[in-house]
Amino acid sequence: MEERGIVNINRGVAEVVTALVVLAAVIALFVNSLSLPPSPMRGYPGPGFIPRIILLFTGAFALLWLGRLYLGRGGRRHDPGSPEAEAEAAPVVFEYRDFALAIGAGALFAVGLDTVGFEVTCVAITFALLYPRLDSPAMSAVAAVATMLTIYLVFVLALGVSIPLAFLPSYITF
Repeated sequence: MEERGIVNINRGVAEVVTALVVLAAVIALFVNSLSLPPSPMRGYPGPGFIPRIILLFTGAFALLWLGRLYLGRGGRRHDPGSPEAEAEAAPVVFEYRDFALAIGAGALFAVGLDTVGFEVTCVAITFALLYPRLDSPAMSAVAAVATMLTIYLVFVLALGVSIPLAFLPSYITF
């Protein structure tokens, strides 16, 4: 199965790794939020106030999650034939190629919006995500262009959201 980008992981290991990644992300984002500017008005919280509250709660829940995982493993053991023991021993199927593609697509989308504009970035990212799943490259390209045009029509024209456009004129209205 590994040649298709799929690997089986122990459920307990997968949960611990996920909780640690969430906790590391919370810490990194919290440190980053400390560099946000102070409030322009005295006595009011600055722009980092709400993100810090959200990150503190998320970090607390991640710590509770890790604590439950740690205490749950050491305190009680299930009978080898019980459903709980089978669920814990069951492997989790993880498609690492698709995961890496989705993470890379999100990062490239954020970078591509500023450099080449929304149209090129949206079509390229959508095509890259659809190409492995659809039968033909032509169908992937048509779906990518249709997706970009739909997003453009809904957000730019209908809702008036400002998107960094490179080719489509933002002043067209129906």
